[in-house]
Amino acid sequence: MPSNIKFIFTPVLLLFISGIFFKVNAQSSLDNEISLQADKKPLGTILDLMEEKGNFRFAYYGKLAVKDSIVSIHADKTTIRGVLDQLLGSQYEYKESPGFIIVRYAPLELSLVVEKNNSSSDGQQIVSGYIIDLQTNNRIENVSVLEKNVLQSTLTNKDGAFELRLKNASQTIELTAVKENYKTVTMMFLSEIKIQMGNKKSSSDYIDGDFSAIERSGIGRFFISSKQKIQSLNLGGFISKVPVQASLIPSISTRGMMNTQIVNNFSLNVLGGYNAGVRGLEMAGLYNINRMNVEALQMAGIFNTVGGSVNGVQLAGIYNNVFGNLNGLQISGIHNSVKGSQIGLQMSGIYNNVYKDSKGLQVAGIHNTVNGSQNGLQFSGIYNIGKDTVQGAQIAGLFNYAKELDGVQFGLVNITDSPSGYSLGLLNFKKGGYKKISITSNEISDINLAVKTGDNKLYTILMAGRSERSNEEKLFSFGIGAGKNISLGKRFTYNPEFSTQYLYLGNWDVYNSLSKFDSSFSFQLCKGVAISAGPSFNLYWSEKKDKYGNINTSTFVQDRTKRYNIINDSSKDIIGWIGWSFGLTLF
Repeated sequence: MPSNIKFIFTPVLLLFISGIFFKVNAQSSLDNEISLQADKKPLGTILDLMEEKGNFRFAYYGKLAVKDSIVSIHADKTTIRGVLDQLLGSQYEYKESPGFIIVRYAPLELSLVVEKNNSSSDGQQIVSGYIIDLQTNNRIENVSVLEKNVLQSTLTNKDGAFELRLKNASQTIELTAVKENYKTVTMMFLSEIKIQMGNKKSSSDYIDGDFSAIERSGIGRFFISSKQKIQSLNLGGFISKVPVQASLIPSISTRGMMNTQIVNNFSLNVLGGYNAGVRGLEMAGLYNINRMNVEALQMAGIFNTVGGSVNGVQLAGIYNNVFGNLNGLQISGIHNSVKGSQIGLQMSGIYNNVYKDSKGLQVAGIHNTVNGSQNGLQFSGIYNIGKDTVQGAQIAGLFNYAKELDGVQFGLVNITDSPSGYSLGLLNFKKGGYKKISITSNEISDINLAVKTGDNKLYTILMAGRSERSNEEKLFSFGIGAGKNISLGKRFTYNPEFSTQYLYLGNWDVYNSLSKFDSSFSFQLCKGVAISAGPSFNLYWSEKKDKYGNINTSTFVQDRTKRYNIINDSSKDIIGWIGWSFGLTLF
């Protein structure tokens, strides 16, 4: 038989235990017949062929023979169980869940020994005993012993012993012993303490996925006890539903250690709780921790963290964290995190983070990050990051970054690694974009300096200018604008530009505004150097008096533009003229 390696599919017995406890009414898939003829084929190929012929899927736990190892099989109308035995040998056991056959590496065997089974004075049924390894005859620690009808379980101690005090026990008591790498044993105890071996059957849900990440996280290591981690590892996918549970802290609850295997409709955690999942409402004074999925509403004073996905609403004073996907709403005082994909809305006081794709809205006081593609809106006070394709809009008080932009950026500084999309800000940097510095002169400014960044279809302009007629009359201009670069040939371009500027004419209390449309043409002299010239249309508006009532006596603009005037409305303090510009463009 091929050598075994660790096959990482799910580090807990999610599918395997669900197969133990799922009620099967039809004939077992493992007993269905199948015919296979294969010589020297990869094991993975043969397993894929079995899935296709048998109309099911395999799920694996633990070790599996190397899937690219070469094996041969000749089976004619042999049961699926028989084919698996030929391929994998006796070190595996197989269970079923709807649509799945669970293959579990279990080379070891254990035995469940019952020493006592009687009633106590308070009406509880006391069952105690121990678990031994059949090969070594040693007792085994940390074996989960479960009675699923009353949803109670325990772990064996260092001597391999266990004791269960069962409330409201039925006439038939069914115990299951489960531990990693051991074959599962289920026993039924009748009223005469009669013992028989058999398969456990129940209507428990089938749960698919790896939910152990919650226990490996920093929060999990701090808040979840080692016994609860061992319990969830052993019992894995045995998931039951109950209407209500209450906890003081994860280890003190109405369901005891079984909380890790129970999905609740209503969960109340006074300080904090640790449950399998919620389908309804969960509230906590401090925190909620869930191994699997949450549907509907989850609220906590400090944080919520979910190992599966959330379909609904999370509200937390500080922090929300989802290891799977979010379909709904997250609101927190500081931080929201989704390690899968997000559809919906994230709102936080500091920052939001989505590790995969985002479709919807992110609103944060400081920053938003999406590692996958984004289709929607990012809005933040400081900066937004899109590490893949951004479809939609990024709006930030300072800075936006998108690896691939298929939308719009609004910010003081915008950066994208793609030539597509639109970036609107003081500085815009794009792959193969338009990055120029121009030095020009016009009818009112002796020298103007402008920085132009963006792309050919739209670039923004950051500009400043200066003029001086005498020591007492000076002009300084500051403004922003937008333009377009239109190619007219190999060396010629046309650059229509619109800008608005503030003119300082010696008194900051007097508002002077200039709106300007430039229609300039450029000719490239050599690489990185071009000359530009063209006409312009200008509208200048000024106040006659400052805020203190003083008369604005500056005639600088009027004197420089009077020969070009086409509008001179003194009643509205507006002057319009046709002007010109000439200069150099670099880079």
